[in-house]
Amino acid sequence: MNKLIKIFSLLFIIITCLQCEKDNIPEENNNNIHRGNEQSAYCWTNIADWTDLMSDSLLTIEIIPAIPSVDTNYTIWLNNKYNRIDIRSLTSKNFSDLQCFKQYIENRTLVQLGESSHSTKEYSQIKIRLIKFLHEQMGFDVIAFESGFFECFYTNENILNFTETEAIKNSIFSIWGTPMIELFTYIKETQSTSHPLILAGFDCQYTSANYSISKRPMLLYDLISKIDNQYANKVRTFDSLTIIKFKYPWPISYLTQYKDSIKTTYSQIISFFDQHYDSLILYYPNNVIYPQILKQSVTSTIAFLDQLLFYFNGNDPKLNEVRDSAMAANVFFLKEKLYPQKKMIIWAHNYHVANSTYQHAVDPDIKTMGIFLKDKYSTELYTIGLFMLRGKTKDDNWSIIDIPLPVSSNSLEAILYQCRKKNIFVDLLHQNYCAGNKWMYNPISAKYSGYLNESMVIKNVFDGIIFIDSSSVPVYGP
Repeated sequence: MNKLIKIFSLLFIIITCLQCEKDNIPEENNNNIHRGNEQSAYCWTNIADWTDLMSDSLLTIEIIPAIPSVDTNYTIWLNNKYNRIDIRSLTSKNFSDLQCFKQYIENRTLVQLGESSHSTKEYSQIKIRLIKFLHEQMGFDVIAFESGFFECFYTNENILNFTETEAIKNSIFSIWGTPMIELFTYIKETQSTSHPLILAGFDCQYTSANYSISKRPMLLYDLISKIDNQYANKVRTFDSLTIIKFKYPWPISYLTQYKDSIKTTYSQIISFFDQHYDSLILYYPNNVIYPQILKQSVTSTIAFLDQLLFYFNGNDPKLNEVRDSAMAANVFFLKEKLYPQKKMIIWAHNYHVANSTYQHAVDPDIKTMGIFLKDKYSTELYTIGLFMLRGKTKDDNWSIIDIPLPVSSNSLEAILYQCRKKNIFVDLLHQNYCAGNKWMYNPISAKYSGYLNESMVIKNVFDGIIFIDSSSVPVYGP
């Protein structure tokens, strides 16, 4: 009997070890359909409402012989409908085709929407549609832009007093063009509902010295004068003059010469807020966060000056980390102090939302905003990068360029083209390794601004990808 027990025990150990070894071997299954929530398979069933959505035939693009073929396993994997979401419209108010997004985002409170170029109309269109979907069907409350922290806050507070065009000029950069009118119309319309969409910004840079930021000196005066009227006058005068000096094109000699005094004065303002915080909030019983908003704005201005100083110093790559660190700090403030318990959408460049350092030669050691956010909000965060195949966009010098077709079979663009759909989403986060998706796990190239190839392990950089077939340059308003 003891001998039999020993034999069975030995067999049990061997089987257990073999199973463990099997579990550690990458799954070679081309039909891998691992999803964020296995109970959500219903979202891939037939769409009941096809209003304003493209059929399969309309969604399919032509064969482009110039694009190199890729590993056959990749093509098989991508052509399995369970491994992608077909985005059947960039603009429709019918969200039937977006229901599968819910399984990937359902437990997230912070969704980042990137873009490989700021000058692609189609990126703005699909992002606006996703924002509406996330707001209406998934309870997201805040849309935060890669634009001025103070300007967006001020505009949100006064948005019903602005036309859509005025609100845009007062809050965000002009780089996204006229598609933004639709979003700002939507934001304004939601203000009369029980679930208004909140506009926010997280950039330390000023959107424009001509608009909302020019209101800050008076608001600083109103706040500080509650404690010290004489000091409040000095702050108002100083901030008014300094904001003008931060207007593009930046006066290099002035900012370099007076950088220490500018930093010292703004640091003193911050100290004033800290010293008198308990007294200040008594004047704003219904908005105790208000003094902290102005303090955070001033803190961002110091970071903006540091960024410019690095820029003047031969465009030092360190300026990117200075800015991204400041942007992350502003997101922390928005999420934890200004809008706690609310779900937030981030709108920014792919570079800023990246979950890990890009593997390119320019600045591989620089931490992006997305890395700071990933470190802090790991399980709450879902980051989507946007890429395009062809068409037109603008380069870093804002010149309109033709997007070159991919020439390497080891490129994201060549791989995602293989399913030949106009617009698709591919989840990267919830995957089991297999022959069909190993491109996610190994270095491949992907285009920055549509024309510069960068090497990255894309699964480490983004949680999901939206890929569009054609890019065009948006129309810019007056």
